[in-house]
Amino acid sequence: MLFVTTLLLTAIVAPKIIEISFLTISAATLVYPLTCIFGDTLTEVYGFNRTRRIIWIGLICSGLLVFFTWLAIVLPAAGSYPHQEAFATVLGSVPRIVASSFTAYFICEMINSLIMSKMKIWSKGNHFSLRAMASTVVAQAADSIVFFTMAFLGVLPGTVILKLIVTTWIVKSLYEFAVLPFTILFVRFLKQREGIEHFDNQVLHIFRF
Repeated sequence: MLFVTTLLLTAIVAPKIIEISFLTISAATLVYPLTCIFGDTLTEVYGFNRTRRIIWIGLICSGLLVFFTWLAIVLPAAGSYPHQEAFATVLGSVPRIVASSFTAYFICEMINSLIMSKMKIWSKGNHFSLRAMASTVVAQAADSIVFFTMAFLGVLPGTVILKLIVTTWIVKSLYEFAVLPFTILFVRFLKQREGIEHFDNQVLHIFRF
């Protein structure tokens, strides 16, 4: 539930561009790194195939968000409702944002989980911190490139998009590093509670539910 909630929050707040000192980032940067943290945890404890199912569930929930947001915009507003234009302006970008997020999210989460899964086998279950950071750095680079290009091409200048890609990638990676101690504790807690140490020795299927 937390994983899907962070995904939906990302789609809603992503159109807001924040500028703090020399940083120019999307408001989604405040939320989205949590999906990779959850992805690392789920893959480490339960394996790639169960994590893949949650990724697909996230996509389905995002599709519902897009459809009902679009429906709420296109249905005629009541005469007593004075905010239709503002409502459409704020939420009208959600379908494009979510379509971009769909693609970036799917690529990011699959890359993140695959790297985590493969590195766990290579390292024989050791070096979780290294695996979590390596998977996040690569996955977030792919996510930032795909998302900002699809979401803002033709809307923002190319230099701004490039700045958003680089800045967001760095901030997300630092975010992961900052919360890594909590991620490690959470993973240890889940492993002890569930009594699981999963290794993906079987063939991994990306497009299966």
